[in-house]
Parts: sequence; structure tokens; C-alpha cells
Amino acid sequence: MERKISALPFPASVPVPIPTAMTDREPHGTPRVGVLRVLLVDNDRRAATRSEAGLRTQLGERLVLSQVPSLALAIRSLMAESFDAVVLELDVADASGIATLAGIRGAAPLVPVVVYARALDDTLAFLALRAGAHECLDKRETPPERLARMLQFAMERQRRVSLLEAARVEASHRASHDPLTGLANRELFLDQLDRALAFGARYARKTGLLFVDLDGFKAINDTRGHAFGDALLRAVSGRLLASVRRSDAVARMGGDEFVVLLPDVTSRRDVAFVKETILASLRAPIEISAGEALPVEASIGSAMSPLDGATAQELVDAADADMYGEKYQRRRDRVVVPSAETPGPAAGFQLPSIRESVSHRREVRLRDAVSLGEFEVFFQPVLDVVADRIIGAEALLRWRDPDRGLLAPSGFLTLAEDTGLIVPIGEEVLRDACVALVGWRTSGMDSALRVAVNLSAVQLREHGFERRVAQILAETGCPPEALTLEFTESSTMVDGETAMETLRALKGLGLRLVVDDFGVGHASLTFLREAPVDGIKIDRRFVSQLLVDQRDQAIVASMVRLARGLGLDVAAEGVENGELSQRLARLHCFAQQGRHFSEAVPYAAMTALLAERTREPLRGDMGRRPRRVDPKEEQRFGRGER
Repeated sequence: MERKISALPFPASVPVPIPTAMTDREPHGTPRVGVLRVLLVDNDRRAATRSEAGLRTQLGERLVLSQVPSLALAIRSLMAESFDAVVLELDVADASGIATLAGIRGAAPLVPVVVYARALDDTLAFLALRAGAHECLDKRETPPERLARMLQFAMERQRRVSLLEAARVEASHRASHDPLTGLANRELFLDQLDRALAFGARYARKTGLLFVDLDGFKAINDTRGHAFGDALLRAVSGRLLASVRRSDAVARMGGDEFVVLLPDVTSRRDVAFVKETILASLRAPIEISAGEALPVEASIGSAMSPLDGATAQELVDAADADMYGEKYQRRRDRVVVPSAETPGPAAGFQLPSIRESVSHRREVRLRDAVSLGEFEVFFQPVLDVVADRIIGAEALLRWRDPDRGLLAPSGFLTLAEDTGLIVPIGEEVLRDACVALVGWRTSGMDSALRVAVNLSAVQLREHGFERRVAQILAETGCPPEALTLEFTESSTMVDGETAMETLRALKGLGLRLVVDDFGVGHASLTFLREAPVDGIKIDRRFVSQLLVDQRDQAIVASMVRLARGLGLDVAAEGVENGELSQRLARLHCFAQQGRHFSEAVPYAAMTALLAERTREPLRGDMGRRPRRVDPKEEQRFGRGER
């Protein structure tokens, strides 16, 4: 009685056709149609000869058989050539049991395998079927002549499984993609957007969204026909895909509406850049048919999380509203303003009311503050407590709001970075700081005085930022070695390669670079070794607990030793009293900054402080501080603000 264990046996009455789609390629690429390439893996030469004879008896000249004695040679053959099936002996020269089958399946997972073994019990056969074998035959009970039929069963089964898998993949693709353009459909896009928002919420990243609507598409469809309109939609989808990064996603929401997902953006400037790229791409005429090219106009709305929404639907609604606002604005701009000579329907035209979000109103207010010059630069001195002299000052931004008074950066900095306004604001701070330093030096102050300006992650990613810095230095006459740029560790984490290139370019200008808030970000020791930095500034969170927490004292001492060992300058911020200053000095941190020495003060007060400093030492507990911030302002700033 023949023992045959099959994964999916066919009834004996059903004829088993030999698959006709088997196209062989010889090693040099010559195709041979209608042949069956079989790999026989058996280290018993006599058994292999019997198996080959049985297969040739049934398959004749159609059979092209290769025989190898080991698993290694079998894997090499499967990687080098294509085969239609494998006849496998489990015990070969370099492997045995299920491990042999696993090696074959790993090398060629789509090639059907018939196990034709010398000693095959039910347990081993069951394990082989679970491991991917299509048929399991015992040589003692199955003559070689019957092997060909089992081989055909396995090949036909694999063909049907492949067809079913292809149909499943096709059905899944059709369920999640637009059949006309091949882009993701609404359901898949919303799922992608949900994932991007969840990632952004977890890792404090922003997600951008563009809503694209083609202007006048209905008229094109009506006058040129639906076939022309479909071709135009396919061409537009290609232009959209070519305008974004590989990590971005493009989807068709329906009709002539598309959406673009921009994960991991830094500010609205990034979103606006992609928007302008898409508009420029669509303005180039699209050739639909021979000799006929058509430019496309589009209205594009934008939104960015979490400023415009925290959920997928909120973000889509915000971008959709922005798109309709832009569309109506364009229509209004095209309407001729009525006059006595040319009356017309424009008299009653009015832009539809679109509800402004709180974030939008805050953004408008911030833009107004920039244009009205409501921002000021304050300065806080940095002292060398051993030499008892001012060695520099840090430029700190303040917003003098007419309604809310003097505001610290914590009240508006995030919004400025999200909207990209931090770039023009930061440039003005840099310019004011350079002008102030030049004024102090020309007035006979310490010629070694330096001024420090903080950089944001957005500025580090801004294309050509180093050229703007060089231009400001040239316009103000500020010596490059007198300017220190401070950046946090975390600002270099997003798009780190671009940030590192910007830092190298800034260092090439002769500026000093300092890592601010050191110890609370994500910078590694490798970063300190490789980045072109000149010093570190220990974060106030370690300094504030220095007198009460031995762990913070050990951390600060380690930071100082690390900086000294790397040849870097070290400073501490947030020095609130004389005891902290003395403890830092005992830890060999001599450059200090904080309210113990002076508040952050306007330019005039800082100038007076420097002038007074040239006459007598500047001690802690300054009974002669140049200016105490108003108590209401001090309460608004809080003890943690510089």
C-alpha cells in the first residue's frame, strides 16, 4: 500500500494538467517554453538515479532535471536559477530532517516542494507539511514512476494558491486605493493620518496636511469628455507624487480633490514650501494627448497639527476650510471693482465667512507684533566670578504687548516656531545683538566682551541661514569671534544632518557655538566629540538643586570635568544666590549667569551696567542693580524664566 500524505489531495478522477506557464531560463538567459525544471536534492546517487528515471518515464523530454547532494548546493542552485519544483530527501550530506526543508523554503518560498524520503513516519510527514511541503512520500512505499504524478499535484496546487494570493492582494489593493489614479483612497489616507498624528503626539513632532482642489475641472470634464478628465486626473496625481518626499503620502479624496500628508515637519514654512512646489508643478502644461498641453490651476489649503487640530478629521476640516478660503479669495480678486461707469455684480460680492480658530487669531496677532516692532531684546550679563568681571551677555527676546505687558518667550515661542515667524524674529534679535555689541566696544567697554544669541531648530534647518548670519555680521560690523550662537541639544535631533551642516558652516564664519541647556536633551558624547562646538551651558534644572541634592552636585561636577577634558568652555545659568555661585566655583565652573548678578535688562540698562562695571566690581546681591523688573512682570516671568 502506497503511503502518501498530501497537503491538499485532488480526487483521482480529476485530471491534473501540467501548468503551461512554466517558462525556463537557462543560466545565460535563453528562454525555453514548455519545459519543467526540477531540482532533485538527494545524496544517495542510486536513489537519485531511480527517481530521475521514474520522472523521465512520465514526463519525457519536457523534464530538465538538476541533481545536487547537499543543502548548500541546493540553496546555491535555487539562488542562481529558476525551478518549477523541488524533489527533496530530508537526510542529505550537510543537513537532516525539517532543517533541510526549512533551508529550501527559505531560499525559494514560492517553489513547490515534494518530500521523497527514505524513512518517513507520520510525525515527520506532519511536521514537513506544516513547514511548507506540498507532498510527503515514502520511498519504500512509493515507486519512482508515481513520483511524477505527485509532482504535478504539487505544482498545480502551488499555481492555484498563487492565483488566490494574487486575487487577495488585488482585492486588498482595490479596497484601499483609487482605481483611476492608483493613489490611496480616503479610508487608507485617514488611517495613515491617524498613525502620523499618534507618532507626532508621542514624539512631539508636527504633521502637515495639504488639501488640493483643481479649479475649473468640471468645465474641462463637460467640454472635453470624461476620458480627457480621467487622463488629466492621472497626470495630476503623477505631478503630486513627484513634488513630495518618499515619506509623504498622496491620496485622492474623490472627484478633483487630493490630499497630501506631510509627517514630521518643523513649521508652517515647510508646509508652505511643499505647497508652492506643487503649485509650480501644476502650472507647467500637462500634455494629455499628442500636441495638446493644458496648464492646471489649483486651490490648496494647508493645516498643521497640533496647532490646527489634534485628530485626523479636525486637521482635514481645517485644511478644507483653508482651501475654500483661498478659492473664494482668488475669485474675489478676479472680480472687477464696480464703478459708476462699470456697474456689475461685484457690488454684492462678499467673501464667505469662515470661522477663525483661536490659533489663527494668535498667529495673526503675532504677525502684527512683528510688523509693529513690539519685540525687544533684553540682555543678561555673564560673569567670570574669579576675575570678577563681565565677560559677555546673553540676548533674550521679550514681547511688549500693549494689552498683556512684557511677555517672556515661553508665551509665544512655540507659536513663532510653528508658523515659521521665528526666522525673521530671530534675525532681528541677531541684528540687535550685533549692533549692541559694536556700540559697547566702540564706547570703550571691554574689548573682549561677547554677546550670545539663541537659535531654534527651525533656524538650523533654514536653507541659507549661515549666509544671512554672514550678511548681518557684515552690515553691523560685528567681529565674528565676538558672537556666540547657543542651541539646545534637541534642536539638532530633527534632520540632524542638515543641522550639523549648518553648524559647520556657522563655525566656518568664525563664530563660537555653545550647547545650551546641556544635560536635559538627547545629545550623546559622540555629538560633543564630532560637533563643532566651543562650550556647554549647564541647564538651570541641575543648578537650582545643587545645594540640596547630592546627585545634582555629582552630575554638575561630571559635566565640568567632561567639558574641560574635551577642551570646551563651561558656564552655568540660573544662579539665584551667592551660595549657588560659591558651590559652582568650588566645582570649577567660573562662568556664571543668573538673577544673583542681574536680571535681564534692556539695552540702555545693560550699557549703564557695563559703564558702572568699569569703575567698580559687580558683586552678587547687587544693591545697585540697574533695573528691577516690575513686580507684576516678575510674577508673569516666574522664577524659571531668564
